[in-house]
Amino acid sequence: MKILFSNLGYARGIDGSLWHHVSRAGRHLYCTVPPQQLALSQLKEVMNAEQPDLCCFVEIDKGAFHSSYLNQMEALRDESYRFSDITNKYGEDHFLSRLPFHKSKCNGFLAKHDLPFEKLYFKSGRKRLIYRMMLPEGIMVYFAHFSLQSHVRIEQFNEIGHIIRNDGRPSILLADFNIFQGFSEIAELLNNANLKLMNRDGEHTFRFHRRQHILDLCLATDTIAPRIDLRIIPQPYSDHAALFLEIR
Repeated sequence: MKILFSNLGYARGIDGSLWHHVSRAGRHLYCTVPPQQLALSQLKEVMNAEQPDLCCFVEIDKGAFHSSYLNQMEALRDESYRFSDITNKYGEDHFLSRLPFHKSKCNGFLAKHDLPFEKLYFKSGRKRLIYRMMLPEGIMVYFAHFSLQSHVRIEQFNEIGHIIRNDGRPSILLADFNIFQGFSEIAELLNNANLKLMNRDGEHTFRFHRRQHILDLCLATDTIAPRIDLRIIPQPYSDHAALFLEIR
């Protein structure tokens, strides 16, 4: 089983360099279709080369005025990836999900096969959506996008740890953790939920000008961790690298 996790940066084609952040800043407010199509075509090249069975996305746009009404998930769907879901990342009851600039900002997935899934929500923070998916053999995959605010992240780490611990099945957690202070931020989560960090120190997943961080992580319970091979795949269309894992 192969899984791709990607923070697409809404397919704005901003790679994290200072030049891109300055010269393409306007794309955050309004982005025409061609730059998005270019970014999505580069993503499709990765998918065609690696052939993931499941693609998990955060920061994907389902279409609004500021993105020229392009539904990026629909643009990615094809005969190989017929199963998908895309949902606003703030939660249906959150006021941000109703605001024009925010209502199209989503998480979502593409899959080759019909996989059972459900949507859970953090009680705290603005970005609340958690996908929980069941793979063959009863392996659970969770993916989310944690808060930029450290005190909210702590609450969200406690919530997801509680969910995984109480579920009890072999579990994998993929997310943009936003841990700018380093791995020490997730020490309690690892301990409380019996999780192992699959990332290797020094393999950065995020770039802002000259600064690099490891923000996108794969955590796994001891029951499945020995079977996981993780690679970091550069994404020239985003300021985040992608995670690619293969479950043996």
